[in-house]
Amino acid sequence: MKPLRPYLYHAYYNWLIDNDHTPYLLVNAEYPNVDVPKEFVREGKIILNISPRSIGQYCVNDESISFSARFQGMLRDIYIPFGAAEAIYSQETSDGVMFQDEPYYDEQVYLVRQETQTLSEKPKKVVKRKATHLKLVK
Repeated sequence: MKPLRPYLYHAYYNWLIDNDHTPYLLVNAEYPNVDVPKEFVREGKIILNISPRSIGQYCVNDESISFSARFQGMLRDIYIPFGAAEAIYSQETSDGVMFQDEPYYDEQVYLVRQETQTLSEKPKKVVKRKATHLKLVK
């Protein structure tokens, strides 16, 4: 079966937005491939405001969450593998969910999966164009 975390994330994110709440994401900043501003990490964790008015270029797939956001006036690209997402909750009420541990997101399993994906990506073939028999007439 597919992992549960992306489904719960989507459901809670949409629920919070639909109720005009500010969704916050608790992230394990020590998880592999996490790209967040390290200067805001406390005890290996960072809390990010992921409301639509606070972020841009928002992209979520089954493996990760990515977006751009401003930190002290500087635009930063953020990348969070789903294994690093620990909770999503409302700033206003603290309603939300802590994500359960899933074997799919174990750090070692994640690293093997990333390595396998990298190795399976074949280099693109360069296609040579054949010379044409047509001529440019002026």
